[in-house]
Amino acid sequence: MDKFSFFFGFYGLILGLAVAELLKGLGALARAGELRRLGAQTAMLALFVLLAVCATWIDAWDSLRDTPLDFAGLWAPILIAILYYLAATVTFPKDPADWPELDDYYANRKRFVGLLLLAAGIAVNWSYREVLIAKLHNDPHEFWTSTAPYNVAIKAAGALVEERNNVAVR
Repeated sequence: MDKFSFFFGFYGLILGLAVAELLKGLGALARAGELRRLGAQTAMLALFVLLAVCATWIDAWDSLRDTPLDFAGLWAPILIAILYYLAATVTFPKDPADWPELDDYYANRKRFVGLLLLAAGIAVNWSYREVLIAKLHNDPHEFWTSTAPYNVAIKAAGALVEERNNVAVR
């Protein structure tokens, strides 16, 4: 087994556990016959977390092959996986029966999940900084028309949601 396979096995395990947590939460609702209580906001949040985890896992396959197998090279990817795992575990309530209204659970947890996703997004950009710098130098048109606007939009959306949460709380 090469170093990348060794690392990716661990990284994929953590990200896989994040997906399993999302499915576990959805399964608990299905098992209790409560899928109708899911609500669009929680469903969209779960879908967003799932897509973020899968996109990060796919990107890691291509971009982390040269990552050294040491703490200096692995702290950011492991932190990303942990942040996504935590976001996934909090997306659904542990016991849906404890929450008569799942929209209340979403309202109480969306800020925390959003902060975890924002932190993971920042850590992703940090860990891909060499890839981003190379893209800027090798294909500046793509960088400025696709990569940079996408990253700014994602971070701005997170900031707007956070600001909206702060205004709603006041």
